[in-house]
Amino acid sequence: MPIGRMRISTTALSVTLALLLVAMLAWLGQVPDDSSASNPDAQGKTLGPGDHVFYLGLIPERNIFAQRRRYRALADYLSDTLDLRVELVTSNTYHGALNDMARGKIDGAFMGSMLATLTLDQLQANVLVKPQTADGVTTYQGVIFVRDDSPIQSLNDLNNTSIAMVKTTTAGHLFPVFVLTELGMLTGEDAVTMRWVGTHDRAVQEVFEGRVQAGAAKDLRIDAFENAHQGYRFRRLAVSEAVPNNALVVRRELGGRLTEQLRSALLQMDQNQAGRAALSTFGAQRFVTCQAEEYLAVYDMSQRLGPGWGSVTSSPPPSIPADSTHTVSPVTPDTVPLKPTPATTPREP
Repeated sequence: MPIGRMRISTTALSVTLALLLVAMLAWLGQVPDDSSASNPDAQGKTLGPGDHVFYLGLIPERNIFAQRRRYRALADYLSDTLDLRVELVTSNTYHGALNDMARGKIDGAFMGSMLATLTLDQLQANVLVKPQTADGVTTYQGVIFVRDDSPIQSLNDLNNTSIAMVKTTTAGHLFPVFVLTELGMLTGEDAVTMRWVGTHDRAVQEVFEGRVQAGAAKDLRIDAFENAHQGYRFRRLAVSEAVPNNALVVRRELGGRLTEQLRSALLQMDQNQAGRAALSTFGAQRFVTCQAEEYLAVYDMSQRLGPGWGSVTSSPPPSIPADSTHTVSPVTPDTVPLKPTPATTPREP
């Protein structure tokens, strides 16, 4: 029956609103409590007038101790530069960080592209800056890869194999699910088996040690592994479009004044000695502005997946901005772009 012909009673409307509220609360609470921020001092904290603590979330992409050292240098610099104290808060999972921001347990985090897209779309958060390395790298690509001695030569050879993947990431989750779904390789007797691991580095290690036949991870983490292993090279079967590398996303409630202060302080770090020292420890040459439009490739893949989005995340798929003119071509084994020769690929420091 058309909506215009229905007579909705006050009771029915109240029930509808209640159901919508329950659905929203279910989404916000879908990540178990043990996957949220591990800093007890940050539980339930929000940043409002007169509160000079900014909780910066850390997301487990690599060795957490090395990661904390990198971010501690950045936090100390911002604490000295701005009128606030920056505290580091570790989220145990990628999706846990999204939940932590939704509940106000963290005020911002450097997020990979899929998590940033979900945060921008679901929480109307703001993306501020992204790091640039000494080689000029500000983006990364997702890669489906195998060992160099593997008999697997193309995507079509992945039937009846296992692939190491990283949940709630573009490189390790959205991109491989998108490609394998387009090729019909996630259903049927010969379906690829997805093996979940905690980080991109772990996915690379699983392939290298032969525990799975293939993996999906960031090209920057694959590059770093190859550099550390005397020129070892993985065979790269397909790569995604480039997306921003770990941009700083802050929650909408932070306020315009502090948001702009953070953006300005980060963009100017390379212009003073203390800032350059902190950047060196962090592993970047400088920060540059990042825009929401740079995530259109993520929006496109999520929309193309349609019902298959449930294989990627239980959150609703993000909506492509109305003014977007970005399109993607159908994916086939012949049209998925191949990674440039590793020797010419910029490396993450």
